[in-house]
Parts: sequence; C-alpha cells; structure tokens
Amino acid sequence: MRFKATWLLPVALLALGSMPACSSDGDGDDDKADGGGNPDGGGNPDGGGNPNPEDAGGVGSGTAQCPAGALLCEAFESGEGIWEVQKDNATIVADATKTHTGSGALHIVTKDGVDERRNEGQAIARWARGITPFETQLFVRAHVFMKDLPRVFGQMGTFFVLSTSSIEGGFELQVISDQGFALDDWSARPGQGWNRQGPPVNLGMSAGRWVCLEWEIRRATKTSTHGNTRVYVDGALAHDFPDIGMRNYDVFAVGYGFVHPLDKSGSETWIDNVAVSSKQRIGCE
Repeated sequence: MRFKATWLLPVALLALGSMPACSSDGDGDDDKADGGGNPDGGGNPDGGGNPNPEDAGGVGSGTAQCPAGALLCEAFESGEGIWEVQKDNATIVADATKTHTGSGALHIVTKDGVDERRNEGQAIARWARGITPFETQLFVRAHVFMKDLPRVFGQMGTFFVLSTSSIEGGFELQVISDQGFALDDWSARPGQGWNRQGPPVNLGMSAGRWVCLEWEIRRATKTSTHGNTRVYVDGALAHDFPDIGMRNYDVFAVGYGFVHPLDKSGSETWIDNVAVSSKQRIGCE
C-alpha cells in the first residue's frame, strides 16, 4: 500500500478546478501514437555534466509551458492551494530556495537514518490531488533537481504516483542508485510487482542539475487491464515498462522520498513546472 486510507477520501473530494499555469499557455506538438515526437529538451541528453551556475540556488531562469486543456498545471507559485499534503519523516513546502522557473518550486527534504526494517515508517513527502479518471493515455512533465541519487542499492526514490480513490491500487515512478528507473506496480492486476530498468546504457537520471522528467502512461482501451509506461529524460526516451496494471486512476501525487527507506534515507529535492495532460506529450520547455 502506498497511500494511507485517511489520505484517499480528502483527495478524491478535491474540486477539479483550474490550476496556476506553469507559464503562458502553449499547444505544443501533436503526440505520435508510439510516444514519439521531439519536444524541446534541456540539459545534456546523456544525463551527465556538472550543475550550471544558475542552478546553485535562488530564482530560476528556465521556461516551461502549460499545454492547452491540461488536467493539471502547477508552478508552485501560490503555496499549497487545493493539494493534499502527505508526509512521513519528511517535509514538503513550496518555496523559493531553488526554482527552475519563476519564484516557487516544491521543496522536499527527507529525514536521514529511517529504516523500514526497524518499523520506522517511510521517508517520503508528496502533494496529491484528484484528476479526471484515466482512460487510455496520460502524460506528465516536471523539472526535477536532486542533490543526490538514492545512496543504497535497493532503495527506490519515488517521484510520481497514480492511484485510485476507490480501491487500494496504483503504481509509481522511481529512480535507483545506478541512475536507472523503476516502476512499482501495486495495481492488484495479474503480474504486478517491481519492474527495474537496470543500469542505463545511454540515458538515466542525474543529480546536481535540473532534469526534465516526463512520464507517459498508455493502454489500448478504457477497459484494458494492462498497458505500458515510458519515462523520458530531457526529451529522450530512457525506458519503456511493459505489462503494467491499469485501472481508472483518479489520484495523482508528486514529490520525492522512499517508501522502503534503508537507513541512508536523507535527501533534498526540488520539483517545478508539473503538468498533466490526457491529450499529448507536453515537452520540456
């Protein structure tokens, strides 16, 4: 289980009103059925390199568009708003300590020394809210700055979660210490479980700089029980996870931390320009 029962009902009751725009609206390119297209990407495609001077802290100078008709668009300029806060051994707040665009970003700090093997709970913090129930495709974009990757192999850092407000089931996008991604599928569908990318050959997540992270979810029909999810780094495909359990997901969460902390659980992460669309890939800038 990734969501406490007490979190689900308040999130499900949230209004699906408009959210603050990431920046001025833009339509972007039409998405290809295979997840192609070439949205603009920032940074080095190989995920390497040192932080840029402007990434050291303070107000960022990046850009990011909010696509027309987005289900959700949040630049974290106005605080918590109608998001539901979820945290355990961690803090989460919208502040100006480091931003990609504008004057706000989601700032998450997890406590070090938390170990689930000692029944100390999780070390994670997220903001969650209801979205229109998932049908056949969903696209997520965020700019993410991590001070460090997970420091223990087998400890997964979670960025995004999709779940339902009616049953206990969902899946989440994670990163592990070798820069590869993982997909934890607890959808209660046949074949659910943990799916690991493995050490990336060419492209993985990196720390110490702003990364454009995109997540794509697809299934063939509105009743398909399985589908696939893809993760993109700076506009390039990093990995495709097949045979993932699908439901009519209606809760989206964004943040960072460890569902299964293994002592070295301290981290600091910033997330900016979150957008969710059911129409097309959003792109980085």
